[in-house]
Amino acid sequence: MLSEKALREFKRIWEEERGEIISDEFAMEQAVSLLTSLDVIYRPLKKAWLDEPTNDIPKL
Repeated sequence: MLSEKALREFKRIWEEERGEIISDEFAMEQAVSLLTSLDVIYRPLKKAWLDEPTNDIPKL
């Protein structure tokens, strides 16, 4: 669930980018869908992973 302020901001961005005015219900559905997708695909790197050398990157 988004706050009223976040929902208004999402609707403002949607209108700027797509030129459409959308309902609160549609905006909430789209925003939650976007946030869910980002939650699935975005995973922060662990510090230990950054410290491990890899052989995947060729040296120049």
